[in-house]
Amino acid sequence: MPATPRQARTRRAPLRTVLAATLLLVMTACSSGGADSGGASSGVEAGGAVADAVAPEEAAGASVAESAAEPGAAAAREIVTTGRATVVADDPAAAATRLARLVEEAGGRVERRSETAATDDSPGSASLTVRVPSDRMTGAVEALDKLGTVESVDVDSMDVTGEGQDLDARIAALTTSTDRLRELMKSAGSTEDLLQVEQELSERQADLDALTAQRQRLSDQVAMSTLDVEIVPEPVAAAQSRGGFLGGLASGWGALVTTVQTVVLVLGVLLPWLALGGIGYLGYRWLRRRTRPEAGADGGPTERPGNDGPGDPDAPHPTSPDEAPEPVPAGR
Repeated sequence: MPATPRQARTRRAPLRTVLAATLLLVMTACSSGGADSGGASSGVEAGGAVADAVAPEEAAGASVAESAAEPGAAAAREIVTTGRATVVADDPAAAATRLARLVEEAGGRVERRSETAATDDSPGSASLTVRVPSDRMTGAVEALDKLGTVESVDVDSMDVTGEGQDLDARIAALTTSTDRLRELMKSAGSTEDLLQVEQELSERQADLDALTAQRQRLSDQVAMSTLDVEIVPEPVAAAQSRGGFLGGLASGWGALVTTVQTVVLVLGVLLPWLALGGIGYLGYRWLRRRTRPEAGADGGPTERPGNDGPGDPDAPHPTSPDEAPEPVPAGR
């Protein structure tokens, strides 16, 4: 039975599709490999534009393929867990040492440790920031009971799955783009084209490195949970509410001790200056004695201003009994 015109068109449709795809591939190969020196720059720019346009699609396709290959990948969630706790212990320093040992045994690490020694005025305390594997965060919080009395615990969880997927997609797109730019560098027709591709490649490589570092930090936060622990010798509420006569007495004693310490400090600062001033004063007195006027040539005392000396003609002279004047007779 002869085929109808409609059936003939239906049979020729796949053949036309194959011929069109073959022609498109031939034109693409010719345009990428057969460019002359005059059109090299436009070919490079076109190649970069094609790489920019195709890279995100290929990255998305790769992500979809991986999700399809791994049925459990869609159910995997990325959670960042952080916690804060306050523990009351008789010896905060010893409790901090024990907590650090427990964290290391659990496969974690201590990122920060601060201790304050006990004094007469204030009790000591300790503060630690530890990182533990996420699957052992619950056990680490429960282990705080071994250090003392747990006064407060606060644990927060944040889902960052979307942020991680976005970073992965951008990293994949930039990786594909940089690979294509490296291929274009090999087929650059002039030095100008080569420099342009190198500049574009360096910029995208810097963006790729920044995104990779950001993804690594996020992955570390997901893999290792953070726990801040404050270890104190007495409950915080009791320390804040302490008052009355004993509280006032403690405050007064603390003020007295502070004042005495301040006075001693001031004296310690001024003591060298006082010693230097005393030496200067002694030197001044010694120089003044050396420059005083000496005695006269006849061995008598030296005249001083304001006193009646022997050289004053109007001053009365003391007389001895032998030199006393004779009495004058009354009749004369």
